[in-house]
Amino acid sequence: MENYELRHFGIEDWQSYKKIRLEALFSTPEVFGSNYQKESAYSDEEWIALLENPKCAMFGLYDLGTLVGLTGVVLDRADESNAILIASFIQEAHRGKGLSGLFYRARIAWAAAQGCVRVTVSHRVGNEVSKAANQSFNFRYSHSQEVLWPDGLKAEELIYVLNLSSFML
Repeated sequence: MENYELRHFGIEDWQSYKKIRLEALFSTPEVFGSNYQKESAYSDEEWIALLENPKCAMFGLYDLGTLVGLTGVVLDRADESNAILIASFIQEAHRGKGLSGLFYRARIAWAAAQGCVRVTVSHRVGNEVSKAANQSFNFRYSHSQEVLWPDGLKAEELIYVLNLSSFML
């Protein structure tokens, strides 16, 4: 993992963010709550606005300066004491190297800095890689709900919670 770096995207990074986000949506449409068709139609201003939002943070994963992944965290609109982990993607050639730990540590730290008391993460039923990653950070199963995913399939979404009062980075 010594060649990898996780950086908080700034507004000036919007084109890099757009490129990796669209790659993620195109290559793994079954794991996201949005879709390539919708987001590929965003204007430049919409991409910039996503990174300007103070209620979320998006991070780029770089391998020796080359962008190979992304992840994000957003404050829950209904309860800003809760942060929701979103949008994780690592290019296939870089998977299986324990890099999701970088994602979790950065997003949890950001949530704590915002004063959040808990962090929520979810995944589609059957996504065992996502489950293993969140379990390694002591997230606890909360509940599930049936969701119509952007790829047109109905499947359970499993939701997990981490109470920050009992978590140490």
